[in-house]
Amino acid sequence: MEGPRGVRPEEIESLHTLTDRVFRPEAVNPPVMAKQYPQLFNADNYDNLRVCVEDGICVSHVGLKAQDAYLFGCRIRTACIGGVCTHPDFRKLGLATLCCDDAWRKAYEEGVDVMIVSGDRNLYRLRGCLRIGDDRVFSVTPETIPPALAELSKTVTLTPLTEEELPLIMECYRAEAVRFQRYPSDYRYLMQSRWAMNSPLDLWVIRERGEFRGYIFAKNPRGQSESNLVEFAGDRHAILAALPELMRRYSLTNLHFQVQRHDRQLRSLCEANGWEGTPRSASGTVALVNFPQLMERMRPRFEELIGVERTAQLRFSQEGEAYRFGLGGEEFTTDRDTATRMVFGTLAGGEPALQGLGGALGEVLRTILPLPTLWYGINYV
Repeated sequence: MEGPRGVRPEEIESLHTLTDRVFRPEAVNPPVMAKQYPQLFNADNYDNLRVCVEDGICVSHVGLKAQDAYLFGCRIRTACIGGVCTHPDFRKLGLATLCCDDAWRKAYEEGVDVMIVSGDRNLYRLRGCLRIGDDRVFSVTPETIPPALAELSKTVTLTPLTEEELPLIMECYRAEAVRFQRYPSDYRYLMQSRWAMNSPLDLWVIRERGEFRGYIFAKNPRGQSESNLVEFAGDRHAILAALPELMRRYSLTNLHFQVQRHDRQLRSLCEANGWEGTPRSASGTVALVNFPQLMERMRPRFEELIGVERTAQLRFSQEGEAYRFGLGGEEFTTDRDTATRMVFGTLAGGEPALQGLGGALGEVLRTILPLPTLWYGINYV
């Protein structure tokens, strides 16, 4: 048995066979997973496809995709985990554990701050992956579309995205306050696969009276009566105004979309339409890979919230399982999971340890935390 290590070019076909067998057992035109997620299974990312190999055949795999992201202008480093699987004949040998540990090691050594995993298994929970965040999911039916929105929708058009319009989409996404850093290759992969978050996609451009206003990437319902928005960006009024037309085109009885906690404008607009959001954690499960480094990278944001002098007094450190927050002479030490919930928040509205923390340190931490969470969209692997 070899590994864990990066997959070699001569082994990639066996890796495609493995991932299709586990995730797409009814595939009729393989390799399906590789076609749906080219951003993960491309030659430039082979070293991040960590595998265990038996006689030249991949029998266990953890896929890693490292990518930068911006939280209110602060650049952080993330890694997304996906395609985690083991051949049925080689399960219960700890191979997935070895590959996961290897992926975590590689991520840490390459400067990753936060790990995002498209799953919620003990394999991930043992490595600190938690459900965090406090988003809202809104569900819209034809009966709940208010007259004012129906009237506004008459000024909005939806047209399929073309290659020539990709620069508009790229610039629109770059304006989002919380986002992944994306490259032209990410959008080429999108146009190639038209697939994200385990859904076939329709890519729509929104225009209002002929002017570009934003975009919607929606799950193609394939004849079903429900769908959801996989990603959107741009003018929030125009996005909502496009929903009635989208529902008509698909003949939907229900359309779902998730609004992130930091997107207060969109949440307020939804509530003004009479829609009640259902609490939902952020997409995926999230783990702190390098807690002190993440907090250092967020200092420009903290300076905006509490000032330069007070931010300079903040301290963050980690020793084994001890995570420390400090301000001047005050210090608070906690465990990994509590620290993760403090940093990113929870559906309960805030980690009790943070809410109950006294002194100037508690006041400051409640001002700068929680940090916003990322939405996968087309970065899902």
